[in-house]
Amino acid sequence: MSRSYFVITYLPENCDVSLLAGRCIGILHGFMNKQSCNHIGVSFPKWTDKHLGNQIAFVSADKVALKKLSKQSYFDMMAHDRLFEITAIKPVPNDVPEVQIIRDHSLEKLSMGEKRRRMERAKRRAEARGEEYIPQYVPKDMEISTFHKIPIASKSNQNDFVLHLRLEPTDSIQNTYNSYGFATNKEHKGSVPLLAI
Repeated sequence: MSRSYFVITYLPENCDVSLLAGRCIGILHGFMNKQSCNHIGVSFPKWTDKHLGNQIAFVSADKVALKKLSKQSYFDMMAHDRLFEITAIKPVPNDVPEVQIIRDHSLEKLSMGEKRRRMERAKRRAEARGEEYIPQYVPKDMEISTFHKIPIASKSNQNDFVLHLRLEPTDSIQNTYNSYGFATNKEHKGSVPLLAI
């Protein structure tokens, strides 16, 4: 399967790369929902343990869909204003490592805010049953790999949220992604090349 990609580079120095990545992913999400497809993956060519980097890449075997995505009005406007630089559509090289960038819901559950929300929900449920709520928090001993957080603005329900992403090497190429262009812990196993641009 031959795949292609294009890369967007965020040009301003010291910009909020997570915010810009979230906006680009939001454009992909809307595009894939309109096209009823799930075959475009997201890669971050400059991903490190400390930073997402100032680039985002979109990868697919469908060059026509990539071309349409690259011409979305938000991308055109940002390129016109010299805030983005967008490459042409190029073939993915054969000698690049393959990775899964996974949207990991289990990482969301580890945040203090999520723990608080879960405890409040458990308290409401106990009270609705007429029971006394007794918190039983048992810390779990687990190893957490490096991850990045990307804020996403939801247009459909006005409820903003955060994507928690981690990167894992893989040996196989797969092209089914969630509607944000990522693999998930269970259903979607999509992989992307770790492009070094």
